[in-house]
Amino acid sequence: MQRVLVFGDAHVPTRKKIIPQEFYQHIEETDYDLALITGDLIREADLLKIIPPLPRSFIVKGNMDYTFGYNFHEEIQLDDFKVLLLHGTQLRPRGNIRQLHEILVNIDGDVAVHGHTHVAAIDQYKTKLFLNPGTITGAASGSTGTQEASFLELEVEGSHIHVVLHRKNSNLLTKTEVDYIKRNKQILRQAD
Repeated sequence: MQRVLVFGDAHVPTRKKIIPQEFYQHIEETDYDLALITGDLIREADLLKIIPPLPRSFIVKGNMDYTFGYNFHEEIQLDDFKVLLLHGTQLRPRGNIRQLHEILVNIDGDVAVHGHTHVAAIDQYKTKLFLNPGTITGAASGSTGTQEASFLELEVEGSHIHVVLHRKNSNLLTKTEVDYIKRNKQILRQAD
């Protein structure tokens, strides 16, 4: 089994200076195999000071990342799942799942991990899975004043993927868990 940390849109230090303490502790106590980071870190060195040490990481460039040499997208194979990682600046309007679906079909991908909206989401559209970790710091996007902090965890084994969404809004911590299976090139949600 592969355990994957997924986060992005930190905007450190321009919009936020820390991640929630509960997130820091959870990440520090969890043994991840990989991290997928959706960009808009702003200053990577500052982010690395406020987050526990990361495992091997794939990082993509966000629209606010001016100095990084990262790619605009990455394609990663996680067991049976071909994952597309991108910030989402390319999508119009922001978070356009239909457009992202077309991209996934063109690359024969299964899962898209994207950011840019600052709104966490686990979406299924047609035969594909779309994951947005939101903003790990709770950084407001350009159009909102406050935002909940959030990140995702994936447990991938063969054709199964377990998705956990962690959220913190004010003092309320919530966790949403969903299971999917890949069967005949289709991503299917498993019954609760």
